[in-house]
Amino acid sequence: MQTKKFDPVFNSYLIYIGVAIASGGVALYTPIIVSETGKAFSGFWAASILFGLNLGRVLGSYMGTRFSRMANHPLAISGNILLEGIALYFMAYLNQAWALALFALLAGLGSGLSFPGLKNYLLKLKGLDQTSIFSKLAFAIRMGLVGGYLTASFVPHDQLKLVFLIVLITFIVYGLFMLIAMRAISEHEQESLALEQKALADEAASTTAVAATESEKPVELPLMFYLSNSVFWCFAVQPMIGFSLHIPKFTPEIPVSTPFWLAALVIIFFQIPISKRAVRTLDHFRFLKIGYACLFVSFAIMVVFTHSAAAVIVSAILLSFGQVFYGPSLDVLVARFANKSAADTGRLMSQQMFYQSMGTMVGSLAGGALFDFAQFLKMPGVNWFMLALASLAMMMLSQKKIPALYYDAGQRVPGTS
Repeated sequence: MQTKKFDPVFNSYLIYIGVAIASGGVALYTPIIVSETGKAFSGFWAASILFGLNLGRVLGSYMGTRFSRMANHPLAISGNILLEGIALYFMAYLNQAWALALFALLAGLGSGLSFPGLKNYLLKLKGLDQTSIFSKLAFAIRMGLVGGYLTASFVPHDQLKLVFLIVLITFIVYGLFMLIAMRAISEHEQESLALEQKALADEAASTTAVAATESEKPVELPLMFYLSNSVFWCFAVQPMIGFSLHIPKFTPEIPVSTPFWLAALVIIFFQIPISKRAVRTLDHFRFLKIGYACLFVSFAIMVVFTHSAAAVIVSAILLSFGQVFYGPSLDVLVARFANKSAADTGRLMSQQMFYQSMGTMVGSLAGGALFDFAQFLKMPGVNWFMLALASLAMMMLSQKKIPALYYDAGQRVPGTS
């Protein structure tokens, strides 16, 4: 009876809504705490908060690959979500920049441990299309960000205790929604496994000893596949850093927040339609290549039209399209590889987030360093030129090299041809 009552769509939307609420909390506190820290201390310490947050995500993702129960058990996932919310809440009471960076690291640790588990539970909803799952997840994140940015415009920036109380509440709600959905999914999964137990036992009995030996050594995704993910997000984070530094100096006629709004709106309006197109083509590597192409054109425009406000807007839109094409397609490729290999899905998702967070962390620092380097050379477009050149190289690798490595790894999976 419980199996018939299980509704995968309802539980997926519980997760999406929870993610959207928490994303709103992130969008609420991030610009405020970075701005206030920059005014009270320095730009370096303001950047250290973002660095600590992403370093924590890297460490959390790594721990998730080593200790899967920390990243996959329902109570652990909800606990890690609560850890993130509590760590952020205490930032309202801290008066030292190093302490803010330390608690940002703790918040990132909770995020790095919980988010791969979230994706793993979404993938347990077998009746839903994987591409649709990840496109709706990206959509929920962006909807939450827009709501958070709007809320930030009404909340007084000097009322940090109020800001972070709201943030804590959003993470408590997020954790509760996740716990309700995960328990329902786990119960349904146990019932399904019980029904399939006999068939699995028969299949196992007919498996040869050689195949059993091979299954004990799960095939891994190639390192270059993960590194390409790191590089993409290293570049994609540039609106957060590069544009924030570029606009006040070269295009002060537009607000600094312009790239953030554009990024969120583009993804909201185009994520799901483009993902549906990906389902029809079934060629997700094409969408990864298009993602890098969008980055290349975006940076190239900034090289040619460095002092143009219109160029900044067009560049920001292209960067957003790059994320629309790239993000969900890479998630689907990882999920499909996990489906046909002996690897644990949660562990693969943790590995993916590890490299993605590495890219974001390095990109946060690289954006500032490249901008300073360009100013030192008195060549304001050189930072965008270097990013464009690297994006072109990655686009070429995504044409044949990276897909070939991925499919070659898939052919080594036991039981596949």
